[in-house]
Formats: sequence, C-alpha cells, structure tokens
Amino acid sequence: MKWLNGKKTYIISVLMVMVSLANLATGSITLTEFVSSDDMMKFLEAFGLSTLRIGIWQNQKETTHEIVKKINFPHAG
Repeated sequence: MKWLNGKKTYIISVLMVMVSLANLATGSITLTEFVSSDDMMKFLEAFGLSTLRIGIWQNQKETTHEIVKKINFPHAG
C-alpha cells in the first residue's frame, strides 16, 4: 500500500468532482441549478482539498531539503 502514499487525497478529490458533476452530466439539473446547489460546494471543496495537499507536499519537500542541508553542512548559515 506504499504506492498510495501521497495519492489518496487526489483520488478522493477526483471522486468528489465526479460525484458533483454527475447530475450535471446526466442532465437532471441545469447549469444554473448546479451553481446554486450543494454539488457546486462539493466541486469547490474538491479543488480546495487538492490545493491544500499540493501546499503540504511542497512544504515537506522544502523542509526535507533544509534538514539535509543542515546535516551535510552544519556550519552553513
């Protein structure tokens, strides 16, 4: 299950987008109804979740780089 590390959030986000767009794609609601429905909220939450995960990943990458730099060059500022 290590291959899922860092990918679970993206999978959930994609599923949230698919669920929120399902009613719009099937034609059961119009675009105007979609914009004012809870499905639009799910759609935006999915993008927010993905953005949050990307920010965490970038922060972890930068932090790891700083730790390695301090271990290899302890006297560097």
